[in-house]
Amino acid sequence: MNRNFILALALMAAPVLGGCGSNTTEVVDSGADVGATLYGLTTADSCFTITAIATGFSDGCGLGVDTIVGTSLPLNYDNTTAIVTLGTNGSLGGGPIMNNVGTLVRVADQTIDGTTCTFHANVNSQLQMTADNQFTISVTEVQSTFGAMCAATDVPTGGTCTSTWTWTMQKSAVTTLVPPACGS
Repeated sequence: MNRNFILALALMAAPVLGGCGSNTTEVVDSGADVGATLYGLTTADSCFTITAIATGFSDGCGLGVDTIVGTSLPLNYDNTTAIVTLGTNGSLGGGPIMNNVGTLVRVADQTIDGTTCTFHANVNSQLQMTADNQFTISVTEVQSTFGAMCAATDVPTGGTCTSTWTWTMQKSAVTTLVPPACGS
């Protein structure tokens, strides 16, 4: 057999960090090039802290994406499907991770808290692993189709808004944070 093929098989099968149970970090890749650094995520539910927001963000929907740096969000990684789900109830989307990258998607109708105002949300998040249990996530959220029960102040000019931002996130070192709340 070709030596590079054997090395590739070994890299695909080996976890990045040892351990057992929900503390095991699994490689989030099953088809990287030989020699590529593969990063891992802790299997099952974890809390991940937003450590920074990149300059140039635009919060047209008034989500407060810059005000929550330092808080933690739940992340679930299913190592059998390589699917990551990020945010409370998957608010930042879900999708498979391959070659250290993945696209997380959420398309849903939702209600503004404490009101009967509904709207359609389309979230597209590009996740890029940067180290074990660390990544950047570039998010675009578009809100549209606001319902008739929405107050005029709830509906953006033109009926649609867009927020775009990039966060740096890492697994929380605080052991008292427990998903899905993660301290929030």
